[in-house]
Amino acid sequence: IEDKRDPSGESLLAEVRVPLKPAEPEDEGFWADAQEVSEELQKGPSRIDGAAKVYALRGKYKQYFLRISADGEPICQPANLKVTPARTVEIYIEDVGTSPLRW
Repeated sequence: IEDKRDPSGESLLAEVRVPLKPAEPEDEGFWADAQEVSEELQKGPSRIDGAAKVYALRGKYKQYFLRISADGEPICQPANLKVTPARTVEIYIEDVGTSPLRW
């Protein structure tokens, strides 16, 4: 997890256990349900605090899947997150007001 809200660009490692679906044979890795990842992440000690938008990269595109409101309420969008063959996914956190797109 890279928290872009902090100027130091702090990176964290969080381990969550969720079911993975195999990707197509021509595509490496797995798929994880974003809602399951969000729920497990927010249960643990590495939970995301404060208002934020959370995304993973799918190629060059940001895939927003979670928003944390100012009062700490998580709002998750259904999505499949691409998981590497090493069973990792890079997640980025940014301030709510830093992206031109809103949801």
